[in-house]
Amino acid sequence: MKDRIVFDLETKKDFAEVGGRQNLEKLEVSVLSAYSYLKNKFYAFEEKDLWHFEEMLKNSSEVIGFNITGFDLPVLRPYLKISVASLNVIDLMDDVVKGAGFRISLDNLSENTLGSKKSGHGLDAVKWFREGKIEEIKKYCTQDVKLTRDLYEFGKQKGHVFFFSKEKMGKMSIPVNWGKAYTPTIRNILSEAFRRRVSANIDYVARVSDSPGSPENARLVDIHNMTTDSFEAYCHLRKGMRIFKIDKVLSVELTQNSYQLPSEMQSALL
Repeated sequence: MKDRIVFDLETKKDFAEVGGRQNLEKLEVSVLSAYSYLKNKFYAFEEKDLWHFEEMLKNSSEVIGFNITGFDLPVLRPYLKISVASLNVIDLMDDVVKGAGFRISLDNLSENTLGSKKSGHGLDAVKWFREGKIEEIKKYCTQDVKLTRDLYEFGKQKGHVFFFSKEKMGKMSIPVNWGKAYTPTIRNILSEAFRRRVSANIDYVARVSDSPGSPENARLVDIHNMTTDSFEAYCHLRKGMRIFKIDKVLSVELTQNSYQLPSEMQSALL
């Protein structure tokens, strides 16, 4: 049976020591922590033991992390014989940026979604490595993996996560699509509304908005057209046609109100 893996790593060096962010592969791994869904177990590997993690990767169906595409995997690449491109990667940062329009830290997301904060910073881990505090790094890195796993599970089940917005001075929600069953379910209900020509009440989160279920997110829509990832509909709130992204719909409920498309109304008059 294939495994799902959540991982995070810490480095021996900082960006200043390797000539900048463009040299990620020179940072070198001090500790890599991972969680195995198959074994329900956390692991912490030092640099000399990274081959064990590669064996885990070979048996993985999904590799989950936070900003692993932009940081962890490039740092890890020199240690691997397998191709990083062959991995099925779920980078939580990607969906966060897609939903919010900008980067948000794991600390911000975990505190406002889970009520748990990170215990330190990546630069702390570099300092601990210089001081020989390997066990301290393992503890910190493993906690990050736990936060990432729990954030992933929350988003997969709820379809959104939370962060604190300095601009809005409050907690905001971001739609995410980490659960495979989530979008198809929403899409199927929307398709049913379109097929039956009945209006639908949706809870729609735009780029950044208030909590799910708030009046600002509630829309009554008449769907006129659907594509793979979006639909065009008459929005009763905005009193006009709008295009909605399916992965930003948190919930949908069909009504008893029927409608006709303009083309159907025209045909009825002929």
